[in-house]
Amino acid sequence: MEVYLFAGGIDPASVELTIERNLLTVAGSRHIPGREDADYYRKERFSGEFRRVVTLPEDVDPDRVNARYRDGVLQVTVQRREATRPRQINIQ
Repeated sequence: MEVYLFAGGIDPASVELTIERNLLTVAGSRHIPGREDADYYRKERFSGEFRRVVTLPEDVDPDRVNARYRDGVLQVTVQRREATRPRQINIQ
């Protein structure tokens, strides 16, 4: 399972990823420098802290999660647990 988060202009070291049960939490902060002598009519990007929570399926394996940041996109790969298969029992 893949989760993509668009996070342009964010330092990957300032992002905190946690997974608990089936909730993936992404938190961090972004600082966009501005000029103090300028009057802005509109800013398209925000500065400050952010937090997002993504609900995952119940059968995710929290020990098999990988994250990668590239070109402003945070990609989180979450593996699911192996399905429990019924055991075949031989009759003697």
